[in-house]
Order: sequence, then structure tokens, then C-alpha cells
Amino acid sequence: LKLKGSSCGARCLVACWRTEGLSRAAMVILDVKRSEKKNEFLYETTVKIGVRDLLKELCDVHNLRLKVLRLALTCKELAKHGPIRPEETRGISDSLNNVSELDVNAYGQPTNPDEHGYRTGCPPPPEVGDVLTRTAEEAEAAVSVELVAQRRCLERETCQTHIDNMRGAVMIAYPAFHRLPVYDPTRMELEDREELDGTSDLQAVLDWTQTNLWWAGKELQVTSTLEQYIGRNEKTKIIAKLAPKSAGAPVREPRIDENTHKAMLAHYYKKQEEAKKLQTDEDDSYLDSEWANPKALKSSLVGGGRPISWRPGGAR
Repeated sequence: LKLKGSSCGARCLVACWRTEGLSRAAMVILDVKRSEKKNEFLYETTVKIGVRDLLKELCDVHNLRLKVLRLALTCKELAKHGPIRPEETRGISDSLNNVSELDVNAYGQPTNPDEHGYRTGCPPPPEVGDVLTRTAEEAEAAVSVELVAQRRCLERETCQTHIDNMRGAVMIAYPAFHRLPVYDPTRMELEDREELDGTSDLQAVLDWTQTNLWWAGKELQVTSTLEQYIGRNEKTKIIAKLAPKSAGAPVREPRIDENTHKAMLAHYYKKQEEAKKLQTDEDDSYLDSEWANPKALKSSLVGGGRPISWRPGGAR
């Protein structure tokens, strides 16, 4: 494209238009799911990518998303009730503290006690706690499952950005982890020492070498490309499922979506209630209505619906 006699501003406008066109290029959108609805997210890629590389990226984003949710949860608890207690004093109430040699308030005098007795009850100052809570809530919203309904894709950079934001908020409250114990879940998450041996949904991380990618009831082979399965059209949206190799094929998607299913249930429930009312209604006053007259059709056809009059002496 040549611009004759154009100004520098026009050239900049064309350059910006070209850049915007490249950034809005059509991409394949994957609706990535697991067995739990809460672990669903959208991911944008291209048909040219290999299944091996795609599987690595999806597992990486999935694990980072869970890390963001775990860290946000611990940050909110940290801002509310302070660091977690040592393992030997967790769950001990003040009444039991009087008959025990353990000091549950060794960290300090509680200002906001934890009713479950798992945290020290010594949160950071209110203004710092508000920053910590607000940063955690923003991180939760950035990786929420509600993004699927909003048609917003999730990227690895987004997850990492919010992890860094929460790291900064924790450093404001506890500079260099000062007075934040090494066994506190927030510190363990930031130092990549988190415990993942539990059964919580937030601990269900995936190892790409032990994970399969499924689409349309077929397992995508890591030696192939995505193009070999879905074709060359970049403007495609597919539902892909991540499943451990030991679990076999995942459950197929239902034929109707959740909203349609709810509407159908509501419709049939309404029809059922109407049928119950008709069964219990024994009122036959409707028989006197015009529409219930069995001779209404004949009357409407004979004489155009007008009553027939007979005149004495008239022709029949």
C-alpha cells in the first residue's frame, strides 16, 4: 500500500490499523473442561499447534489458575485472622488453653480471633488488610469460571500477573516475610512449597505427561497437530476435556445445555400442575358457555349463523 502525498499522521493511522488487524486475527477457542464445572476456562490457540505443545499449555494454565485461587483464598484469610498457628496448637480453644502447657497466643494477643482456632487472630493493620483482600478478590475475578459466560479467554500471563500482584500485597503486609511463619499457606504458595497431596478441587493439579486431551469422544494424539482433527478453519470453537490417563475417557457432554434443560423442566412442571388442577376441578358450569355448545358448528353453517325465522304463509 503506497500513500502519495499523505502526511505522517496518515501513515501512523495505517500502521495502527495493520497492527490492530493482526492482533484481532481469528483463533481457535477451546472450552477446556474437567469433571468439575468450576474448573472450566476458555483458551485461545491456532490450528497449527501440535497437540503435545497444546497439552503442555493447557495443563500449565490449569495449574496456574488453581494456584491463583489457592493463593487468593489464603490471602483473604491472612488479612482477616493473621498467620496460621503452629500445627500443635491448631484447633485449641481458649478454654482448653487454660489446662494445656501450650500457649496458643505465643504469636501475640489476638485482635480478631479465629473461631475455629486455626489462625493466630493477629491480622495486619486494617489499611494493609484491605489492600490484601482487594488484591485477592481481583485475582479471583480474573480467573473465575464466570469468564466462560462472558466469552473471555484465560492466558498464562494473566495468572502470573495476579500472582505477582498478590506477592506484592503480602510483601506490604509482611516485608521479606517478616513474622510470617514458613508453614503459613500463603508463604508456602509464594515459595512454591504448597501441599498438593489433598483431595480438594484446588489441589487437583495436572502433569501433562500423565494427562490426555479429549475432543468429540476421541483422544488427541500428542504426535499430531490440532489441524488434523478440526480442520484448517481458525474460526472454530470446540469443547476439549483434560483427563488423567488412568481415568479413561471422560463423560460425554449432554445433548442440551444447562439453561435449555432448566427451561424444559419448568415447562413440564407447569403442565403437570395444570393437569392436577383439571383433575381436581369438578365444576361443570363451563357447559353453559357458548363455546361448549355441541351444535355451534351446525348453527354457524346454516343461515350464516343467523337464527332461522318462519313467517306464516311464507314459502318453505
